[in-house]
Amino acid sequence: MKGLKFGLMSAALLGLTMPAQAHRIQAALSVVEISPTTQNLEITHRLYVHDLEHALDLGSIGMSWFLTQEGQAAIKGYCLRQFFIGDVNGRPLAIQFVGAELSGDLLYVYFEAGQYRGQSLTLDSNLLQDFTKGQLNQINLRRDGKTVSALFQSDTAAKKMLLP
Repeated sequence: MKGLKFGLMSAALLGLTMPAQAHRIQAALSVVEISPTTQNLEITHRLYVHDLEHALDLGSIGMSWFLTQEGQAAIKGYCLRQFFIGDVNGRPLAIQFVGAELSGDLLYVYFEAGQYRGQSLTLDSNLLQDFTKGQLNQINLRRDGKTVSALFQSDTAAKKMLLP
Protein backbone atom coordinates (compact mmCIF):
# COMPACT_ATOMS: atom_id res chain seq x y z
CA MET A 1 0.00 0.00 0.00
CA LYS A 2 1.27 3.43 -0.91
CA GLY A 3 0.64 4.75 2.59
CA LEU A 4 2.92 2.11 4.08
CA LYS A 5 5.83 3.29 1.92
CA PHE A 6 5.32 6.89 3.05
CA GLY A 7 4.98 5.84 6.68
CA LEU A 8 8.12 3.74 6.58
CA MET A 9 10.07 6.51 4.85
CA SER A 10 8.92 9.03 7.46
CA ALA A 11 9.77 6.70 10.31
CA ALA A 12 13.23 6.09 8.88
CA LEU A 13 13.79 9.80 8.44
CA LEU A 14 12.79 10.45 12.02
CA GLY A 15 15.08 7.66 13.22
CA LEU A 16 12.27 5.99 15.14
CA THR A 17 12.32 2.53 13.62
CA MET A 18 14.81 0.92 16.00
CA PRO A 19 13.11 -1.26 18.64
CA ALA A 20 15.50 -0.01 21.35
CA GLN A 21 14.08 3.47 20.93
CA ALA A 22 10.43 2.46 21.23
CA HIS A 23 10.11 3.58 24.84
CA ARG A 24 12.63 6.39 24.93
CA ILE A 25 10.75 8.29 22.24
CA GLN A 26 7.05 8.67 22.86
CA ALA A 27 5.90 9.62 19.39
CA ALA A 28 3.34 8.68 16.79
CA LEU A 29 3.28 9.66 13.16
CA SER A 30 0.18 10.12 11.02
CA VAL A 31 0.35 10.83 7.31
CA VAL A 32 -2.68 12.34 5.58
CA GLU A 33 -2.22 12.32 1.83
CA ILE A 34 -4.36 13.27 -1.10
CA SER A 35 -3.86 10.48 -3.62
CA PRO A 36 -2.58 11.92 -6.90
CA THR A 37 -4.60 9.39 -8.91
CA THR A 38 -7.97 9.36 -7.11
CA GLN A 39 -7.91 12.59 -5.05
CA ASN A 40 -9.08 10.45 -2.10
CA LEU A 41 -7.71 11.16 1.34
CA GLU A 42 -5.48 8.34 2.61
CA ILE A 43 -4.57 8.27 6.30
CA THR A 44 -1.79 6.17 7.79
CA HIS A 45 -1.01 6.02 11.52
CA ARG A 46 2.27 4.55 12.76
CA LEU A 47 2.05 3.40 16.38
CA TYR A 48 4.30 1.40 18.69
CA VAL A 49 2.47 -1.83 19.55
CA HIS A 50 3.73 -1.96 23.14
CA ASP A 51 2.43 1.55 23.84
CA LEU A 52 -0.85 0.72 22.15
CA GLU A 53 -1.26 -2.35 24.40
CA HIS A 54 -1.00 -0.04 27.41
CA ALA A 55 -3.28 2.65 25.96
CA LEU A 56 -5.96 0.00 25.40
CA ASP A 57 -5.26 -1.55 28.83
CA LEU A 58 -4.54 -4.94 27.29
CA GLY A 59 -1.44 -5.96 29.22
CA SER A 60 1.07 -7.94 27.17
CA ILE A 61 -1.49 -9.47 24.84
CA GLY A 62 1.03 -9.97 22.04
CA MET A 63 1.51 -8.22 18.74
CA SER A 64 -0.38 -10.76 16.64
CA TRP A 65 -3.63 -9.93 18.50
CA PHE A 66 -3.83 -6.69 16.49
CA LEU A 67 -4.16 -8.77 13.32
CA THR A 68 -7.20 -10.68 14.59
CA GLN A 69 -10.76 -9.56 13.88
CA GLU A 70 -11.14 -8.45 17.50
CA GLY A 71 -7.81 -6.60 17.39
CA GLN A 72 -8.67 -4.85 14.12
CA ALA A 73 -12.01 -3.70 15.57
CA ALA A 74 -10.29 -2.40 18.72
CA ILE A 75 -7.66 -0.43 16.83
CA LYS A 76 -10.27 0.98 14.46
CA GLY A 77 -12.37 2.24 17.37
CA TYR A 78 -9.36 3.60 19.22
CA CYS A 79 -8.06 5.57 16.22
CA LEU A 80 -11.52 6.94 15.44
CA ARG A 81 -11.77 8.23 19.05
CA GLN A 82 -8.26 9.66 19.25
CA PHE A 83 -7.72 11.16 15.78
CA PHE A 84 -9.84 13.84 14.17
CA ILE A 85 -10.01 14.93 10.56
CA GLY A 86 -12.47 17.55 9.42
CA ASP A 87 -13.03 20.14 6.74
CA VAL A 88 -11.89 23.76 7.06
CA ASN A 89 -14.93 24.53 9.26
CA GLY A 90 -14.20 21.66 11.63
CA ARG A 91 -17.01 19.41 10.38
CA PRO A 92 -15.85 15.78 10.66
CA LEU A 93 -15.07 13.91 7.46
CA ALA A 94 -16.35 10.35 7.14
CA ILE A 95 -13.43 7.93 7.03
CA GLN A 96 -13.40 4.17 6.48
CA PHE A 97 -11.08 1.72 8.16
CA VAL A 98 -8.97 -0.17 5.60
CA GLY A 99 -6.95 -2.34 7.96
CA ALA A 100 -3.75 -2.60 9.97
CA GLU A 101 -0.46 -4.43 9.57
CA LEU A 102 2.62 -5.09 11.67
CA SER A 103 6.16 -4.16 10.76
CA GLY A 104 8.63 -4.94 13.52
CA ASP A 105 7.35 -3.36 16.72
CA LEU A 106 5.15 -0.91 14.81
CA LEU A 107 1.51 -1.13 13.79
CA TYR A 108 0.45 0.71 10.64
CA VAL A 109 -3.24 1.59 10.62
CA TYR A 110 -4.96 2.67 7.39
CA PHE A 111 -8.09 4.74 6.75
CA GLU A 112 -9.52 6.31 3.62
CA ALA A 113 -12.00 9.06 2.90
CA GLY A 114 -13.63 10.14 -0.31
CA GLN A 115 -12.34 12.79 -2.63
CA TYR A 116 -11.45 16.06 -0.99
CA ARG A 117 -11.22 19.24 -3.00
CA GLY A 118 -10.89 21.76 -0.17
CA GLN A 119 -7.74 23.77 0.49
CA SER A 120 -7.54 23.16 4.26
CA LEU A 121 -8.25 20.42 6.78
CA THR A 122 -8.85 20.52 10.52
CA LEU A 123 -6.70 17.89 12.24
CA ASP A 124 -6.08 16.67 15.78
CA SER A 125 -4.09 13.71 17.06
CA ASN A 126 -4.52 12.42 20.59
CA LEU A 127 -3.16 8.96 19.74
CA LEU A 128 -1.47 7.36 22.78
CA GLN A 129 -1.80 10.59 24.78
CA ASP A 130 -4.17 8.73 27.09
CA PHE A 131 -1.25 6.41 27.90
CA THR A 132 1.44 9.04 28.42
CA LYS A 133 1.19 12.80 28.77
CA GLY A 134 4.67 13.13 27.23
CA GLN A 135 3.40 11.75 23.93
CA LEU A 136 4.27 13.92 20.92
CA ASN A 137 2.34 13.26 17.72
CA GLN A 138 3.19 14.51 14.29
CA ILE A 139 0.81 14.81 11.36
CA ASN A 140 2.28 15.14 7.89
CA LEU A 141 -0.17 16.50 5.32
CA ARG A 142 0.85 15.69 1.74
CA ARG A 143 -0.28 16.62 -1.72
CA ASP A 144 1.56 16.52 -5.04
CA GLY A 145 4.85 15.55 -3.41
CA LYS A 146 4.80 18.47 -0.96
CA THR A 147 4.46 18.11 2.81
CA VAL A 148 3.46 20.33 5.71
CA SER A 149 3.64 19.12 9.30
CA ALA A 150 2.16 19.90 12.69
CA LEU A 151 2.95 18.62 16.18
CA PHE A 152 0.35 17.73 18.81
CA GLN A 153 0.82 17.30 22.55
CA SER A 154 -1.85 16.46 25.10
CA ASP A 155 -2.86 20.11 25.50
CA THR A 156 -2.77 20.99 21.78
CA ALA A 157 -6.08 22.00 20.21
CA ALA A 158 -7.13 20.90 16.75
CA LYS A 159 -5.30 22.78 13.99
CA LYS A 160 -6.43 24.03 10.61
CA MET A 161 -3.78 23.07 8.10
CA LEU A 162 -3.50 24.48 4.62
CA LEU A 163 -2.85 21.78 2.02
CA PRO A 164 0.52 22.24 0.36
